[in-house]
Amino acid sequence: MVDIRFDNATMEMLKNMIGKSFEHYSCDPFVFTPNVFGIVGFRIGDDTYKMTSGLEAVQRFFHDDDVAVMRIAPCQPGEIISMMENGQMIDTPVQDTIVSIDVVNDCESVAHNGEQKEMLSTKGVIFHLASGNEVSFEIGTWFSEMITIRRGYDLVKHFTPLTDFYEEWEDSEGYTPTCSREVISIK
Repeated sequence: MVDIRFDNATMEMLKNMIGKSFEHYSCDPFVFTPNVFGIVGFRIGDDTYKMTSGLEAVQRFFHDDDVAVMRIAPCQPGEIISMMENGQMIDTPVQDTIVSIDVVNDCESVAHNGEQKEMLSTKGVIFHLASGNEVSFEIGTWFSEMITIRRGYDLVKHFTPLTDFYEEWEDSEGYTPTCSREVISIK
């Protein structure tokens, strides 16, 4: 089994964000879609964090692949820099108090010739704010370093559907995929 979900230290760090003001997030400007490449910075209370989506070599089912892994870590403000050539980070104000955070994890497995391989991964994070608004950050595709940013309500419904995983395997004869999603609420 491959487990690339947030570890306990990351979950505890997220828990410590509850009750603090989400001042703004920093990212490259959107071009045609609400996707940014590789990094988003957060200013929460007096602290700065970076969320990254980077490719890491893991055994994805029956093959070694480069898989996008989401990470969140405290950092210095100067570490929030664009990964795009000539990129320019912009701040988007949020200015609202975090009341809870949802961590969205997927459990994907594939069976083939009597053997089953499983992968657990964090797909995204949803910040629930005192105003009732939400801000989400998602890795929508396993092989992409793009982070999708959304603002609005009930954003978990806008995450990449599980049916996309099944569609990936529909032309792979002899492989049986299964997928489920869990949402862990931190309050």
